[in-house]
Amino acid sequence: MATAPPPTVLHHGTTLRRARALEANGPDPNFREPGTGHLPAAEGFSTVIGDGRPCGTGTPEMAARNKDALFPGEGGPAILEVAVPDRIMAVLYADPIVAGLARGGEVRFEPESGLDVLRAAWHTLTKRVIPL
Repeated sequence: MATAPPPTVLHHGTTLRRARALEANGPDPNFREPGTGHLPAAEGFSTVIGDGRPCGTGTPEMAARNKDALFPGEGGPAILEVAVPDRIMAVLYADPIVAGLARGGEVRFEPESGLDVLRAAWHTLTKRVIPL
């Protein structure tokens, strides 16, 4: 019997309050940054492959520190780490645009490319919050 490949570890840079909410409830495609009610909702969930490589938008640590600077009352910068099984990553990699971004380190779950599958499995995934 073949064993399943190890999950892909992903990092999402944010604030501690948001990381804990994500850990408990999963990504919310309707999330809006506080004070930006007129701007579109997040729609997706951006992460970086957790092997230390930067991506075109920087590192999760940079994103977390930037979020903390914008929202200093949210507990400081933090990383949400989530282990995503191969079966979910396969859905994401089936989209050629998303797959191209992922080769550069960025993994973005969108409604049409893996977000619903990720959200459905969220309660079963291994996660941890890493305060910075």
